Amino acid sequence: MTRAPPTRGTVPDYLREAEARGVVPAGFRVLGLEPLTGGRTGARVIAVRPGYVLKVLPRNTWRVAAMQTPDAGEGPLWLSGATRELPAPVACPTVDVAVHVDNDEWWMLMRDVSDDIRPRGAFAERDERALLAAIARLHAHYWDGRNGLDRLPLAPVRGITAALAEPVAFAAGRAAPSADWVPRFVEDFAPLRMLLPRFLEMLDPGDADFFIQLASNRAWHRGLDDAAPTLNHGDLRRANIAVAGETVTLLDWEFASRAPAACDLQWHWFLHFWAYPPGDGRPPEARAPLRDFYVAELEAALERPIDREEFERTWDLAWLRAMSTIGFCLADAPDPAAPEARHRARAAIALARAILDA
Repeated sequence: MTRAPPTRGTVPDYLREAEARGVVPAGFRVLGLEPLTGGRTGARVIAVRPGYVLKVLPRNTWRVAAMQTPDAGEGPLWLSGATRELPAPVACPTVDVAVHVDNDEWWMLMRDVSDDIRPRGAFAERDERALLAAIARLHAHYWDGRNGLDRLPLAPVRGITAALAEPVAFAAGRAAPSADWVPRFVEDFAPLRMLLPRFLEMLDPGDADFFIQLASNRAWHRGLDDAAPTLNHGDLRRANIAVAGETVTLLDWEFASRAPAACDLQWHWFLHFWAYPPGDGRPPEARAPLRDFYVAELEAALERPIDREEFERTWDLAWLRAMSTIGFCLADAPDPAAPEARHRARAAIALARAILDA
C-alpha cells in the first residue's frame, strides 16, 4: 500500500506540496476556496477553484469502532490502489490523499465532477443503464474474491450495516446506546436525527415497532455474511454518481465494503425508486427490467452465468439491510403526511415483513 504523504499547513500549503508531487499542474493558481455545506457524515468539503474539491475527514472517529475494521475507509482504499485502478468505465475522482499530521485528518483532493452529477429528478433511464453497466463491471472484477479482494482495506458488510442500523433504536429513544460510538454517530449524521422521528410518525405503531426491531435484531444478516462477496461502493445515491458519456465517476467511498453485489443494488434501488422516485409515475416493481439488465451485464463481464438462486436470496436480504439502515429516508418527502408518502412507507415495511416471513 502506498504511504500517504504528510502535510501540516493550510490548504494553499497543501496544494503547493501537491503541485511539487505533480498532482496538480505546474503553476496552478487558486482562484477561490469555498466551503461546501452539503456533506452529511462529518466530512468537511471545500471547492478549490478552478477544477478541484478537497475533502477533509477525521482519521479517528466513530467509524473506526463501528465498522469493525480499523484500517478501512476511503483514504486507505485509494492508497491501496483499488480506486485508482478501477475497471472501465468506472472512475474515482480522487487524485491525491495526504494525512494532516497536526489535525489527524485525511485530506483527499478530487477532480471537480459536479457538472456531471444529475439534479434531483433528472437521473434518467439512460443514466440508470450507464450506472448499472459500470457497476456490473466493478462487481465482476472482484466477484467472489477475485483480484485480491480480501487484501483490500474494506469493512465487512456486517460492520457497515451495524454502523448505520445500531443507532436507530437509540435515536428513537427506544434503547440505551450499545457502545460509545453510537451517540457520536447520531450527533454526526444529521439525516437520522431529522428524519427518523418523522418516519416513525408516518407508520402505524406496529410497523414502527417492526422497523426498530429490524434494525436492532439483525439475525437475518447471516445470509449476507455467508454469500459470495465483491467490492461494493456502498453509497450509490444520485449525488455520488457523475455520468459523462460512457464514464461513470463514483464519489465518496466512505462506506465501501466487502459485500454481496445485491447490497449495492438494493441501496440504490431504495433511494432512487422508493425514497426519491423519478417523476414518471412508475412504481418500484416496474423497474424489474433494469435488474435483468444488470444481471445480463454482470454475466457478460464474468463470461459465465451467476448463481441465480443466491442472487435472489441476497437481493431480498439486501432489502432488509436497506430498510434497517436508511429506511427513514422515506420521510424525506415534500409532505410526509400525504397519503402517497404514507402508502409508500407502509408498502416498504410490508415488503420487509414478507421477506422475513418467507
